[in-house]
This record gives sequence, structure tokens and C-alpha cells, in this order.
Amino acid sequence: MPKIEILNVKVDNVDASQIFLKLNGFLNDKKPALICTPNTEMVILAQEDSEFKEILNNRSKLNLPDGFGLLWAAKFNTLPAPNLIILREIIIFIEWLFSILIIPIAPRFFNNPIRERIAGADFIRTIAKFAADQRLRVFLLGGAPTVAERTALQLQTEIPDLKISGVHSGKADETSEIIGAINKSRSDILLVAFGAPKQEKWLAENLKKTKCKIGIGLGGSFDFVAGVRKRAPKWMQKSGLEWLFRLYSEPSRIKRQLALPKFIWLILINRLKN
Repeated sequence: MPKIEILNVKVDNVDASQIFLKLNGFLNDKKPALICTPNTEMVILAQEDSEFKEILNNRSKLNLPDGFGLLWAAKFNTLPAPNLIILREIIIFIEWLFSILIIPIAPRFFNNPIRERIAGADFIRTIAKFAADQRLRVFLLGGAPTVAERTALQLQTEIPDLKISGVHSGKADETSEIIGAINKSRSDILLVAFGAPKQEKWLAENLKKTKCKIGIGLGGSFDFVAGVRKRAPKWMQKSGLEWLFRLYSEPSRIKRQLALPKFIWLILINRLKN
């Protein structure tokens, strides 16, 4: 399966049908599979956290592109530029600026080389439907108090055949208690919402201690399913503007959102150097 590197972080180029094939394959593997959902913020975190980058690049079996910025970066990195140094730098800068400006106008232009964005808030329902079809047991871990329970209730309301074998709103440092609860539940799939990079580090260290075949870090996806937070309208999701909606509805995220302009700038610098 092809992988695309963005600022030295590997991202899988997959569509929905390929994801199901991968999931089925993971069920037959002897070792449990860690799945991550990197976005622009996580890629920036990985630039300063070598342990996190190592997990994404070497420990994760599948990195799903959760963020339109990754689609933009992959496309921008493939745009042609002349070999003459001075002209090359000018053209690259123009392409960089132009490609940013046309995101809301022509979002489909960025569906190559990465085929599609796979948002964690959508993927959680995909994995839930897969689990129901395969008669697998799912454990929900993390989130604020009662959020995991509300997420489980909503998913089971939408997917009646889904078996939620357990929920735990504990923190990452409650490892022994958490692992005991997961193993007692005899779960097959573990969904973790501690936030990045905490959830990925926890899974890398502890997934093998559970009896689960698949472990997935899903960040704030529980909040969206439980109705704690509202997602952007569909047109904003498809136009690469979901970040703007989240900033408008959650002004306190502004510090985290600074990762986006930093990401965009680093993509330009990296392209000019290479």
C-alpha cells in the first residue's frame, strides 16, 4: 500500500474499500495493530517529539489522513517546478500561495495523490459498522466523564448490532486498572480518546498487554459522536474549512490552531530546500 511522506511523517494513501481489507487483515495477524489518524497538528507535534514520530512511522500499521492540510501538502509537493534555482524558487512560492487560495474553491483538485480525507469523527462510525458486521466487541477508552458512555449509547442507537463490551473514562496514568477492565471485557477493538500524542504513546506501550486485535487513537471523535461538540457543516468539511468552524465555535483552540500556519510555512520551506 503506497505511503506518502509529509514533513517526514508517513501517511497511507487509502480509500474506504482498502481500509476494510486492511482491517480484515489485522484480525488475522498474530500481533495487534495500532492505527493512527494524523492531522496537521500531529505532524507538527512529531517534528519536536521523536518518540511520537517513531510511533507514527514505525509502530503504526495504518496512518489515515485526518486533515485537509495533509491533502493540500501532498498535492503541493507534486506540483512541477523548473530546475533553474532562482526561477524555481519563484514558481514554488507562487504555487504555494495559489494552492492555498484555491482550497475552498476547488477542493477536489487536492484529491491526488492522497485520495481522500478520512476524518476520525467519520472513521469511528466506519469502525463501528465493521465491528458490527464482523461481530466484534468494541471498548471505548478516554474522554471527559460520561462522554465514553454517551458515545457508546449513540453508536449503538445508530448501529443496533454493535457490541460495546466496555467503556472507561479513565486517564492514561490509570494503566493497570484500564488494562484489567479491557481484558475482562474480552474486547477485539480498542478505541482511545486521550488526545495526541498521549493516546498513541499509550497504545504503543500497552496495546500488546490487552487481548485486542486493533487499537485506534481517535482524539476528540468521542465528543462529536456524543454531541458534546458540533461538527462543521458538510460544505465546510469538504472545502477544507472545518478548522475555521472549530476556531469560531471554540475560541480557546487558537493556541492549538497555530499549528496550521506553522505547518503551511514548513511545507514551503521544506519544498524550497529539496
